[in-house]
Amino acid sequence: MNYTLFKEKIEFFDFSQNYIVEGSETFLDSVSKELTLKVLNPEDDFKIFREIEEQTHPDLMIVESERNNISIDSIREMIKYVQKRPLEGKYKLVIIKGGQFLRAESSNALLKTLEESFDYVIICILVDSRYKLLSTIRSRCIFVSEVNSSENFDYSDYGLLLDILSLALKGEFLAIYDSKNKEYLLSLKEDRNFIPLLYNFFKEFYIFLETGKDISDKNILKIFKNNVNFDKKKLMNILETIEIVRENLYNNFCGLYRALSQRVICVKSRKFSEI
Repeated sequence: MNYTLFKEKIEFFDFSQNYIVEGSETFLDSVSKELTLKVLNPEDDFKIFREIEEQTHPDLMIVESERNNISIDSIREMIKYVQKRPLEGKYKLVIIKGGQFLRAESSNALLKTLEESFDYVIICILVDSRYKLLSTIRSRCIFVSEVNSSENFDYSDYGLLLDILSLALKGEFLAIYDSKNKEYLLSLKEDRNFIPLLYNFFKEFYIFLETGKDISDKNILKIFKNNVNFDKKKLMNILETIEIVRENLYNNFCGLYRALSQRVICVKSRKFSEI
């Protein structure tokens, strides 16, 4: 989401569990302060403000790099920290500064925490470029940009979504309704890029089936090539469904999810015909 939407949401205490914030140092510092004050000091209490400023608040943990490296020990310490409930407020907040310095081992440990996060934990990763993070981490976080990126989405930010779409095109119905997949799909209602990206995915797929012309994204191309026999009429129905819903995503997301499920997946049992 762009910064304006992010500010609107936190103003009304509408928080996501996992954020990636990308931008300049000034922007990252500003966003982290705004988020911290809204999460930990909603009543604007001076004592809490001082604790935040002095980094002594018991529900705030800041993870920083040392010598351009965020160590696995730092992430393990964070994991232990989030397993205990907050002491003063509703949430615990973890700010990870310099996310670009997460190495493979640290990234994998962090990924597990993002996947199994507690409802009282908010994790915010500050990074100079999101592409320096694992795609699996990116796919599990809400992205906040310094600029309005609503017209410039990147499929690499939606790795889990692509996995789900691939399953859907193959008709693997039960896998779609896995609780983790369903939760992830519902979380996308906060992402204004989601509908344009979804529409573009199916439009590109239709063009591919019509022309056989390759596209530059190898991951997308692989999905398309694995589904060359997909019914083009069904594909047109999907595009029409997205068009109907796209203007009112936030109020009708469940309707979109149900409609896509019914159109994409070959339902073999009436038991699973509706959400």
